[in-house]
Amino acid sequence: MLLKQLVAEGVSPWLAPGDAGELDTAVGQRTLKHALEGALVPPGTEPGLIRAVCDALLPAYGTDAGAGQVSVPVDPRLADDAGALVDAARMLHATVRRPNVMVRIPMTTAGRTALVALLTEGIGVHGSLVTGAVRYGQVLDAYVQGMERALAAGVRLSDVPVVVSFPVGLFDAEADARLTELGAPPDHAARGTAGLAVARTLFRLREQRLTGGWWRVLRANGALPPRLLWTTGGAAGVGRLVGWNTAHALAPRTVEEAARLGGLAGDTLLNQHTSAARALADLAGLGIDAEEAAAALATRELERLRRGWDLMTGCAAVPGPESERPSGSAGERT
Repeated sequence: MLLKQLVAEGVSPWLAPGDAGELDTAVGQRTLKHALEGALVPPGTEPGLIRAVCDALLPAYGTDAGAGQVSVPVDPRLADDAGALVDAARMLHATVRRPNVMVRIPMTTAGRTALVALLTEGIGVHGSLVTGAVRYGQVLDAYVQGMERALAAGVRLSDVPVVVSFPVGLFDAEADARLTELGAPPDHAARGTAGLAVARTLFRLREQRLTGGWWRVLRANGALPPRLLWTTGGAAGVGRLVGWNTAHALAPRTVEEAARLGGLAGDTLLNQHTSAARALADLAGLGIDAEEAAAALATRELERLRRGWDLMTGCAAVPGPESERPSGSAGERT
């Protein structure tokens, strides 16, 4: 019931498995085919399983071009080398050989350059490590540039989806840790507010960009609005983050926990930018700069991904999966 409610509100539920075993189970139980609209593939997943996941979600992709994607990550050790990211993404895309596969790359400076190149070639991209409004604005700029080049190159824009994820829970943890360092008590009203405020800010920024002349041209030629994907928000975050053309990365147990919390209360993102600005201003007054926190979080997460890559992937046949693993569940942290 909860998943159907999300879809009715324009929110796409994505599977965020903790490992390849959970992903395989979802394929075997046909959960992907009947209840979910996307999937995040963990690092080290074998090509055959990736193809099976893509095949399970292909009916959703065929009937609704805004759903059915499968995000497969690229080696985060390449995050500062645009050419290497593009090469790895091309190889991954060619290896999987499914129309609904997306390459997942960190949105560093090099990652944004790679985004432009990959969109120009007609390869869908999931941009990760977007931790704040400044970086998201830069990603949207790169998206426009890439789609304009794709249009000029004769690429069918409806076949080039873009998803950008924001780790809501991780940003909350970052801000709350800073509040603790500043001496704020455990029950301070500002705790747990930062992630939602930034998410609402990103939603507003996207809405503003989608009113511009460039978007009207791209949309007229079949481009899909870039989707925002919320990660690491946990069960409580599902009902707090509801809005058109968004998605939730959900571990199997998160779906169960969120369902027990009750139904949805409608859209929580549209026209909420004023309250988001107030929340961020309150945090700034306490000494928490959102963009400074975003930069620190992105740097630390990328370093963690790089250090853990060999351990997480072993000798994976598909080049490059990158994942942001949350406490408890791998896929939700992407």
